[in-house]
This record gives sequence, structure tokens and C-alpha cells, in this order.
Amino acid sequence: MNSNSVLSVEEIREAGVCIVALAGRIDSTNANDVTTRLTNLISSGEKSIVVDLGAVLYLTSAAFRALLVATDAADRSAAKFALCSLARNVRQLFEMGGLLELFTIHSSRQEALAARG
Repeated sequence: MNSNSVLSVEEIREAGVCIVALAGRIDSTNANDVTTRLTNLISSGEKSIVVDLGAVLYLTSAAFRALLVATDAADRSAAKFALCSLARNVRQLFEMGGLLELFTIHSSRQEALAARG
């Protein structure tokens, strides 16, 4: 496994929001871990989740699926779910996939927190 495919996940709580900061690549080798982590947070009662993608280098369709599953789970639980800090290349992948309108996306973590407050 090369270091470029390693994904790190950090959970931070700030102002009543659970921030899940992802870093690295999200692909078929680890997308299920992302799905599990996010859906477990939602099912455990987390009501406001922001996924910070600022340090994500690349994502595949498996990553989009993980984020869509989490979005659906949040909707069913009346939880707020948003993404923030998409790097330009990552945002372009969302655009190419026609997925921008399926997510609440904030330009920065600060903006995401302000929107939750």
C-alpha cells in the first residue's frame, strides 16, 4: 500500500458541530470506512456534521457514494450534514459528476460553523 492511498480521519467537536476532517485519498479501498464512520456518528445521535475535505487529494465514485449514503442517513435522522473546504481539483470532480447540488457545500470550515450557529 503506498502512502498516497492512506486516508486519515480526525473528529473534532466545535460549537456543537462534529467536524470530520478527512485527509488523503478516498477510493474503493477505504470508502466503506468513511461510510461506516459517518453513518455511525449519525445513528449515535450527532445532529450537526461537517465533513472537511480540505486535505483530500483525490476521490473516486466510491467516495461520492459514501458521502451520498451519509447525506441520506442525515436526512432520515433530521441531522444537518455539510461538506467544506473542497480543493479546486476535488470541486471539479463534484462538478463533472453533476453532484454539487446534492450536497450542502461551504467554502471554509469557518463558514460551515457560522451556518450551523
